[in-house]
Amino acid sequence: MAVMKRKVILLVVPLVGLILCYLYLNSAGYLYGQVSDEITGYPLAGATVTVGHRSVLTDAAGRYRLEGVRGTLTVSAKAAGYRPLEEELAPQGLFRGFVLNVALRPNRLWGTVVDELHGEPVARATVQVDGRSLRTDSVGRYSLTRIKGETTLTVEADGYLKWKGEVPGEGHLVKGEPFDIVLIPNTVVSAVRAEDTGEAVSGATVSWAGQTVQTDQEGSYTLRRVKAGALISVRAEGYYGTEIPFAGGDPTGATVPLDIALRPTEVLVAVSDLFTGRPLTGVTVTADDRSAPTNAAGQATFVRVGLGETFQAQAQDYAPAETTYQGQDTLQIALRPTVLQGAVRDINSGQPITGALIYLGEAITTAGDDGAYELRDLPPEPTLIVKASGYRKEKLTLGSATASDPSPSLIPCSASPCLDIALTPFEVRGLYIPFNILSRPERITELIDLVDRTKLTAIVVDVKSDRGFLAYRSQVPLAIEMGVGGERKGWLTLKELLKLCQDKDIYTIARIVVFKDNPLAHARPEWAVRRADGTVWLDREGLGWGIPSRQDVQDYNIAIAKEVATLGFDEVQFDYIRFPSDGDITAIVYDEKHTRETRTATIRAFMERLTAELKPFGVFTSADVFGLTVWVAPYSDMGIGQRVQDIAPYVDYLCPMLYPATFEPGNLGHDNPVLQPYDVIYRSQLEAAKRVPVTTKVRPWLQHYSLNDVVYGPEQYQAQRQAADDAGSCGWTFWNAGGKYNEEFF
Repeated sequence: MAVMKRKVILLVVPLVGLILCYLYLNSAGYLYGQVSDEITGYPLAGATVTVGHRSVLTDAAGRYRLEGVRGTLTVSAKAAGYRPLEEELAPQGLFRGFVLNVALRPNRLWGTVVDELHGEPVARATVQVDGRSLRTDSVGRYSLTRIKGETTLTVEADGYLKWKGEVPGEGHLVKGEPFDIVLIPNTVVSAVRAEDTGEAVSGATVSWAGQTVQTDQEGSYTLRRVKAGALISVRAEGYYGTEIPFAGGDPTGATVPLDIALRPTEVLVAVSDLFTGRPLTGVTVTADDRSAPTNAAGQATFVRVGLGETFQAQAQDYAPAETTYQGQDTLQIALRPTVLQGAVRDINSGQPITGALIYLGEAITTAGDDGAYELRDLPPEPTLIVKASGYRKEKLTLGSATASDPSPSLIPCSASPCLDIALTPFEVRGLYIPFNILSRPERITELIDLVDRTKLTAIVVDVKSDRGFLAYRSQVPLAIEMGVGGERKGWLTLKELLKLCQDKDIYTIARIVVFKDNPLAHARPEWAVRRADGTVWLDREGLGWGIPSRQDVQDYNIAIAKEVATLGFDEVQFDYIRFPSDGDITAIVYDEKHTRETRTATIRAFMERLTAELKPFGVFTSADVFGLTVWVAPYSDMGIGQRVQDIAPYVDYLCPMLYPATFEPGNLGHDNPVLQPYDVIYRSQLEAAKRVPVTTKVRPWLQHYSLNDVVYGPEQYQAQRQAADDAGSCGWTFWNAGGKYNEEFF
């Protein structure tokens, strides 16, 4: 029985298993799993999983479960922003639950934004969809994924009209095909007009962002692709340029109006005198086919002036000048005078200076009685040298700097072109340096230092001595032949002397002894003053003289004077301009008639020749005469041909030797004139001033030595100096034949 039970059990158990298996295999199962993002792996909540007609949403963890599934299954999954997925599933095995994990690929909208005109990509365009936005990259591309909700797409870019449209779904979001967008550039259409008249401005250049267009005959223009804030620049001939920032306008509109008004250029042309800077009235200013006169302020106004337009100004007595408009509000034209007039005046008193000489190149102009002058045919940047006795010589260069940095010596007059020339008074207060002291350079230095540290202003130095020798190397053939010129070893050269003086602003006077010339008399006896036997006559010092009336003698001295005038001295002074007076003059025999008339005519003719030859050199000139010359009757020549009236008109300074020691007892009513230094100088100066023309100043020689038993010292020196000053002299010079001076006096 037990065996039987065991067999029954063994048969029942498999049968039950088969029944249970049959029942299991023929009952419905379930499907479960998770839906996630294919890219990130993150679970997707709310995704729809569908099998047949049944669907289920994934939970927050992306999980799903579908009951009652059997057989071959068609499973689809979809989620907003993702491409849908569908799979066939044939469950295998003995279990009722089947796992299916689904990874959804995000959908993608991508493409390129391009310009309608040229097909070029539009960088940094804003692409908006589904509440999100991005900007296109440098090649105009955009890409958006996981798009859900609204599929309206908008694209905006600066300078373009706004684009708006629906996103095509199947081909682009699902299949990932590119969706390219074409943007239409905005259009700015308007006109450029004149601000004052409203007239169209044709040919204006309108520029923006490196692009330019020209306005047409109606002043109209069209701009494309203008970004907000872009500067629109407008330029036109005859108008001021302008720049306008573009406001942008309505991005949905087809065109944006932008009218621009240009202000006509208004150019002020100011015309002035180059030398004075003063405005010139009534000057004709011309530009192309237009012209206008300058007003009282020297100005003319022109409108609608184009860049590069040339203006020319011209007026009588001026050289025409022109300038080119380069955008300035005011054009300056300075006219250079070709004629200059004015007067030479005293810088302190303003009084006119009669007879002043004005040098312009080789031309020499003499100022009239009222100081008036006129110069014609002025070259560019003319240099004037102006000299007058009693004044410092001025060298003035006229040009643009004259107006910008005016000299106190140039004063604009009322009329144009007009400049008054102001000269500064100057008085020589000097010392005489004899020829032989040039052999002692240290002594020369001492004397120059004396002048420099005192109120003295000048020196007189022998360049042709009483013995007829020259202090420099002459190129005059006769001087070379006689051996009278040349630099001596150990002697101070005139070049060195002049440098010392110029460094200290010391006025330099070169003294030339004229007709007293021992070397000349012996080298050319036929030119010499001779005795009856034909031998050379000698004066009290044993020195010979040249015959003043002889042309050869005059020519030699004039040649020397012209040479000295080029050395750099401020003044050339002539002494012994007379016939001999010392020695046995009764022994002299002249070949020609020897009368007062012939003597004075000789001296006058020589002075006229001499100054005419020296005039071009621009140096001051002076002449020494005996002190008594100013006291004798004006017609008297004292037997030596020396009269003030024959000499003074030809020099800048007359220098009478008013040494009290040379006046004889009874002269000037004094028993002993040497004891009356003040009176002798004072009265003689006044008398001399009466006999000279207004163009010649009197500058006396004063005595700085003692003679015989009368000793002169500081008291007598001061008396003479004071007398000269009180009498209105134009300075004075002290004489000492040995160059010895009481330095404490000065």
